[in-house]
Amino acid sequence: MQGHVQPQNAITTFLYTPLSIGARIRTTTSDRTPPAPDLPNEIKGEIMPGTRVAERRGRTRDRVLAISAASVVLVAGITVPSLAAWTDTEWITGGVGNDAGVGASTFEVQQFAAGDTVWDDYETQPEANVIDFSAQAVQLTPGDTVYGYVRLRTVAGSLGGDLTLGADTSVVADSLEDALTYGARVMNDTTGCTAGSYASTGTELQALGSALDASAGGTFSLAAAADESTPGVEQVVCFALTFPASFAGDDTLQGATASTVWHFDAVSVTA
Repeated sequence: MQGHVQPQNAITTFLYTPLSIGARIRTTTSDRTPPAPDLPNEIKGEIMPGTRVAERRGRTRDRVLAISAASVVLVAGITVPSLAAWTDTEWITGGVGNDAGVGASTFEVQQFAAGDTVWDDYETQPEANVIDFSAQAVQLTPGDTVYGYVRLRTVAGSLGGDLTLGADTSVVADSLEDALTYGARVMNDTTGCTAGSYASTGTELQALGSALDASAGGTFSLAAAADESTPGVEQVVCFALTFPASFAGDDTLQGATASTVWHFDAVSVTA
């Protein structure tokens, strides 16, 4: 049995050799543990236990966090602008010169026919003004021509405009409207709207002998008003209404009546 008993000195050496203890510690630590410094074997076992390693790692982590926090504060202080500022507001409004407010222009045409007492507007067909063709107009005989006029102007403060004559008579075959013809001229006053002066006065707007539903689209101009209290200069449109002599033998038209209708399309123009 004595041959199998190990010497007591060998057992003591196994239990207390610092190198053996240090070897066990290194085999149980993480691969991330930095290698132990080259120190004497007598003190390696005292400075490398797991608790000392954890403490050292903790201190290192705290230093890294502190440096990172300081860097964030530094960067924030450099890149974030101050929110302090002055403010101001300025307002404007439209106007003329130093007077506030803008407005729209006006455009209005009025008319005056023989027998009227005031200038007025007649802007729909049912309320159309009446051109006075004289008493002869209700007793027309083939070969007769009668004349009548309407005076036109812009109202005070109005823009000027261009006016176009349009024919709106409803013409039915073999009716008096179908037989009658007309013509129109633009004049400066009413004195030329007579049988003796018609052909030589003013400017032709529609040729004599035109059917009552025909319009050549002739245009003339009305001047703008001089100011806010003065109307524009008037123009006269003289109409010549003819019952052609060619119908002298048509007894069916005796005693017939006709409704003749025209209108003016007016469009403003700027100065």
